[in-house]
Amino acid sequence: MYARMRAEHGPVVPVELEPGVHGWLVTDYSTLISWSRDTTAFTHDARLWRDFAEGRVHPDSPLLPMMAPRPNALFVDGTEHQRYRRAITDSLGAVSADHLGRITARYADRLIDEFCERGHADALNEYARMLPLLVMNDLFGFDQDQGLRFVTAMRNLWLGVDAEKSNAEAERALSEVVSDKHRAPGDDVTSRLIRHRAGLSDEEVIMQLLLVVAAANEPTSNLINAAVRAVLADPAVTGGNAVSLSDAALGELVDRVLWEDPPITNYPAIYPRVDIPLGGGRVIEAGSPILLGFAAANHFFLQENAEQMAETSNRAHVAWGAGPHRCPARDEATAIATIATRTLLTRLPGLRLAVPTEDLRWHLTGLSWIPVELPVLFSPQPPMTRTPVEGTPWSPSQSPPETSARKQPTSGNSPLSSLSNFLVRLLRGS
Repeated sequence: MYARMRAEHGPVVPVELEPGVHGWLVTDYSTLISWSRDTTAFTHDARLWRDFAEGRVHPDSPLLPMMAPRPNALFVDGTEHQRYRRAITDSLGAVSADHLGRITARYADRLIDEFCERGHADALNEYARMLPLLVMNDLFGFDQDQGLRFVTAMRNLWLGVDAEKSNAEAERALSEVVSDKHRAPGDDVTSRLIRHRAGLSDEEVIMQLLLVVAAANEPTSNLINAAVRAVLADPAVTGGNAVSLSDAALGELVDRVLWEDPPITNYPAIYPRVDIPLGGGRVIEAGSPILLGFAAANHFFLQENAEQMAETSNRAHVAWGAGPHRCPARDEATAIATIATRTLLTRLPGLRLAVPTEDLRWHLTGLSWIPVELPVLFSPQPPMTRTPVEGTPWSPSQSPPETSARKQPTSGNSPLSSLSNFLVRLLRGS
């Protein structure tokens, strides 16, 4: 599809974001990087979005939660951007790689314990989608109810479902988290954002949380899913034995996935401050949103440089963006995905897809593409001995995600088992 669009329009393609709302899509690697770095001619500040400013975007539009102006590091530039980004990087930077690795591995093992005796599982909904949620909620100090409500709302935003309601629910959950941390601060990212020398207001803290946690959950899930699929779809990578995949080989595979199957397809948007001539009489008018086509840019770069890329590994992909707005949590997301893939391969001998790759069903949006489910088979295994998970213990809540009311657990199930079962139903939409 991208090739057909480029053949007709060139590397910068006019697109319709929704009926009556237009923009552009950059599919060229060099252009994407150049424009992302050019903070003179281009900005991430959505206040310049002309259709939005002039009232042509409906208040209920699913575009608004992902594109409307917000006071966070993705949607501002200059000193304002530097202030927000420093608060984010300092707060995340206090999480050591060892601590992140330990809690990721422990949550991964406990999730696998819930299905390892069956010999079959949905590696997407029972594992890849839940692991980043558990890790991020631990690091950011959310309780179970807040985490469930937030991730449900953000998943609906990524899918364009009930956008206005979902956005309000996400912000409401984060507001509760911030209020809780004012009363009882802890050793978590949220508390560090509140205390940071940048002096963020509560609204600014909520907006940074909305950006970082949302950007961590769904894209990291997509990366885990893509990495597992890449291992299982290519026996040559493992020599027929996935467990034997070395750490170096796994790292190279994740890099390849970031080139070929990035977790975000077309996002975010930048806005030209002035009219941008494209040649042939075409002009991108100031204030027109330009989507950054990470997947297309990577694809055509690989295609155009196939010989050089075959000879050496290269991490110059744009899966995490480019320029001053490049994702500040890319190392954490990559680490979680790598540990998640390694743990799954190690714990489940004989791991394989339960259906041919071509039979997978897909959910496609303007932001990403991901299977509806990822069914796998493996040799049944006994659960590992359960050990306490570092961080704040999660206690089950029987409250639906739409409410903040919390109830005490009523069954004897383990907290993670109750959480796992609920999340699987939730993320499948049942």
